[in-house]
Amino acid sequence: MIEALEKSGAAPALDRSSDIRGPDVNANGVRDDIEAYINALPLTPKQIKAAMQDAKAVQLALTVSLNDKIALQGVGNAMAAAIKCHGSVDANYFPLSVKIEAMTANTRERTKRYLAYNAARSGSTTGWPSGDTCEK
Repeated sequence: MIEALEKSGAAPALDRSSDIRGPDVNANGVRDDIEAYINALPLTPKQIKAAMQDAKAVQLALTVSLNDKIALQGVGNAMAAAIKCHGSVDANYFPLSVKIEAMTANTRERTKRYLAYNAARSGSTTGWPSGDTCEK
């Protein structure tokens, strides 16, 4: 059923490899399938850039060392900055942000890794960033 939806274009065709990172041919930190999905949406260039920053931050959560508290905090900070940026350029950003998160953790391996990231962050705090947090 999912394959039929993907072929019809009703659902994005997502990478389902067992590789946590997935393909990122241009090495911009966003999986190629998610990048293609974002670029196909009817968004302004600023909204696309903010959604890509959001996707990059979520992807970082899958690859960060779970034993490195400083790196974990850095990912938390990147996520907060991405969410603030995304909200500053798109008042209706939240549904897309949630979809990016779900699409990023679209396999059993990726979901387990994302849950492990969240468990490693449990009990920590991240402050809301100030100023313009959009990547240039």
